[in-house]
Amino acid sequence: MERLSLEDVAQGSLTGQRPMTAIRIVAWIVIVLMGANMANVALRSGFDHGVGFDTFLAGQSDPWQTFIDNDLVSGLLFAVTWLIFRERGGRTIDTIAWVWMVMWWGNIVVAVYVLHAVARSGGDWQLFWLGRRAGLREPAPLSPMLRLSCALVAAAVAFWLAAAIAQAGFAAIATFGYLAGFLPVILSLALLALPRRASF
Repeated sequence: MERLSLEDVAQGSLTGQRPMTAIRIVAWIVIVLMGANMANVALRSGFDHGVGFDTFLAGQSDPWQTFIDNDLVSGLLFAVTWLIFRERGGRTIDTIAWVWMVMWWGNIVVAVYVLHAVARSGGDWQLFWLGRRAGLREPAPLSPMLRLSCALVAAAVAFWLAAAIAQAGFAAIATFGYLAGFLPVILSLALLALPRRASF
C-alpha cells in the first residue's frame, strides 16, 4: 500500500493518482452535502431575506454560534490564503472572484476550487499545491458556446438579483446580503465568458 508522507508531497516526488482520487472524492462529498443544504435552505427558508446574512448576524448573540461562525471563517481564511498563493501571477480579477466566492459561499466553493486544482495539476503534487509558482500554465480557452452560456447565465442572475432586491423593498441587510452573495457569482460567470487577454 502506497504511503503518502509530507516529505513526498513537499518534494513533489509523488505523481500517483490514488491520493488525488481521494481528494476528488472528499471534494465531491462536500459539494453534494453543501448542495443538499443549499437546496434545503432554498425550499424551507428561501433567499428572500438577504441570502442568510440576517441569520448570520442574529446568531452572534449566542456564544456557541459565534464560536462556530468564527471557526468557519478562520478555516476559510486558510483556504483563501492557499488560493491566493497558488494563483499569484494570474489575472488578479480571477483571484478576487474566487476569494469573494469562498468568503461568502464557503466550503462548497473551496471544494470546487480543489477539483479545479486537481484537474489542472494532472496528478503533479507541486502543481496542485503551488499552482503558477510551480509552472502551471493557463488553461485552454473555453469554447465560444460555453462562453456564451456563461454570459447568458450571468445576465439571468443579474436580472434575478435586481428583482429580488426590489422585492425585498431595498431593505439594507437583505440588499447587502443579495449583493455580497450574488455579485461574485455574476463576476465569476462574466470572467468565464470573457477571453483571457488582460492581466488586470
